[in-house]
Amino acid sequence: MLLNQSLRSAVTKQATASCSVPHVPRRRVVSRATTTNNGVTTQVQEVIDAEDQTKLDFLINRFKAFDTDGNGKIDREELRLLLESVDNATTVLCQHWLPEEELDRTIQTYDKDGNGTIDFEEFKNIVYDGLLLDGMLSEYEDAFNAVDKSGNGTIGANELAQLLANLGQPISMEKLVEVMQQYDVDQSGQIEFNEFLLMFRNQLLDLKEVQSYVAGNLTAPAKPGGIIDTVEGDITLIFSEQELDEVLERHKEQLVVLFSGLTWCRPCKAMQRPIQKLAAHYSGPAVFLKLFGNSNDKTKALFKERLKIRSTPCFMVFKNKEAAYVQTGANKEKLEAGIRELIPEAQRPVGIIYPSQV
Repeated sequence: MLLNQSLRSAVTKQATASCSVPHVPRRRVVSRATTTNNGVTTQVQEVIDAEDQTKLDFLINRFKAFDTDGNGKIDREELRLLLESVDNATTVLCQHWLPEEELDRTIQTYDKDGNGTIDFEEFKNIVYDGLLLDGMLSEYEDAFNAVDKSGNGTIGANELAQLLANLGQPISMEKLVEVMQQYDVDQSGQIEFNEFLLMFRNQLLDLKEVQSYVAGNLTAPAKPGGIIDTVEGDITLIFSEQELDEVLERHKEQLVVLFSGLTWCRPCKAMQRPIQKLAAHYSGPAVFLKLFGNSNDKTKALFKERLKIRSTPCFMVFKNKEAAYVQTGANKEKLEAGIRELIPEAQRPVGIIYPSQV
């Protein structure tokens, strides 16, 4: 994702001896051979062309730039600055954004000799594995602002899901919860810019692919709005009490159907498709939300303390911001009947998706 594959080839040839950077011998030209008692020992003389030397010099200079004390090793804080940099490690951001656990994980993975620092050999592996962000800061900012359709300065789960789907990576709601659990570090229910950068670092997103998508979907800049936009005719996933309250306020003239469950709940999964059909059929008079009670600490509190849910799946239908109908259990016929009862007759769509079997 960052320095291309040819750089790997370059740095695995002979390196210069400056800055305590070791040689990396690889096969290139055989100069002569000597015979020993055990057979023939071949001595290899390394050759590096001008293009590869330029790439190697670039890599060495990057290492030197972050080895601020010049001891030939990058310590923990130097590594943090390296991993938080952009534009192939030529621009260091002023604000720290890499979580401590990510930094710890990187050291544990790449510090092969276990001395708590990163030497040049270990640094090369970090580069090979694409852990450095190669785009310019402005490119990441532009991508973030384009994905933030609501213009509120954060990316909601539904905006992220839409992006991934348009990049050819559609994911289920359960998988989306896993993504949010990994990258929504502060558990705000939203993806902030620093968390967005982490997605590129971990290669969940590719900058060129995102830029290509954005270029093909140019729209007018979004005006600052709320933290969540509901999806008409479908289910909108929520991750916080703030999102729920915003939807209840914005759609107080409509019904708000809240489908609450747990990611591992089989009856909840079985109700996913029926609820999507209901959301499409009742898209005018009703808005449909989904809450996973085990998404993060905030959803756990909302699930247990405010909504007081004790079993799943649980369905709550709000009218004028108040719960007017509550149901537990995977009974789609009963749920539809409860929804229709709350819709004025003149606004009820024609037809029933799941007629009562009684």
